[in-house]
Amino acid sequence: MPWIEDHSSRSADDTEAKLDFMHRRNWIQNVYLFQNVIPVMPADPDILNLMRLMQAAKMPDLTDSSLPEFRRLMENSGLPRKTEKVKTVQDLNLEFHDRTVRARLYVPSDSGEGIILYFHGGGFVFGSIETHDDLCRMAANSSGARVLSVDYRLAPENRFPAALDDAYDSLLWVRDNADELGIDENRIAVAGDSAGGNISASLCLRARDSKMKLPALQVLFYPSVGRSESTASMQEYSENYYLTREMMQYFGKSYLNSPSDILNPYFSVISHNDHSGLPEAIIVTAEYDPLRDEGEAYLAKLLKAGVRATGIRAKGMIHGFATFFSISRSAENITRMVWSLAGDILSSVNMQGL
Repeated sequence: MPWIEDHSSRSADDTEAKLDFMHRRNWIQNVYLFQNVIPVMPADPDILNLMRLMQAAKMPDLTDSSLPEFRRLMENSGLPRKTEKVKTVQDLNLEFHDRTVRARLYVPSDSGEGIILYFHGGGFVFGSIETHDDLCRMAANSSGARVLSVDYRLAPENRFPAALDDAYDSLLWVRDNADELGIDENRIAVAGDSAGGNISASLCLRARDSKMKLPALQVLFYPSVGRSESTASMQEYSENYYLTREMMQYFGKSYLNSPSDILNPYFSVISHNDHSGLPEAIIVTAEYDPLRDEGEAYLAKLLKAGVRATGIRAKGMIHGFATFFSISRSAENITRMVWSLAGDILSSVNMQGL
């Protein structure tokens, strides 16, 4: 298990030299690392400094046997926390036909009638409502909307389409409980980062194809939408930039039932033959992310199909940056801007007749 040694016994000068990039005081010991090489790139200085700290840590190969350790490290990553206060936080059990799924509801002060249904990242195999608690608090405060973070089932114990089924049923639950939640069911957004972005995009397609009333908005942070080895970003950034080709192969092997699922349009959403009539989208990509080009290609697909969509490429950022906002001021600025935009769109739904 990787550990960053306790800095409390170091001299003030030594500690300052190593942690001068930190804008927060709290630094917990254990920071996990997926890659041991720091690339040369004009990246955000806070992100680069984080990667330098990570360089000292070593992780075992990501395998079924090491997955429990990865999950534990994700729950206790050692990253500084930036936990914003919201009006209320409530843990819920969403009762579906054959299962119960945990969720967490955040209500900000002066909340409007919108809600963001959030699905965390983690390659479909780790992550939880706990790992994304700070991000969801920011989302609630910055958007002015309620946020319902869903603890969907993880692979490999629950393979495709289990996570999507949980998302679909969660959307139905929100609609069925709109009055109790205090929301306008016309002002629902679905959102997620990485694997959660895939789930959100897939949910919109499945909802449209099943004739369900659609969300008003989808917010996709660096989503996986249909992996291609041929994109320039995959070729250039799939090693040494946090998210690696080896990790992505493990995620796919763990989540999918067979290689044929790679082409399933509810996993590889970019391969669906019809992208018309989907909810408005905000798609955020990161400059140094192997998934960058496929995310931007999906944006182009939506625009070509007549879907209103906003694309944002976060310069100087790597995959996962939205969850690094406590470390990087630039990551925080970008992420907060996106949530503010999402709130504005939800607030304007009825005025625009969406």
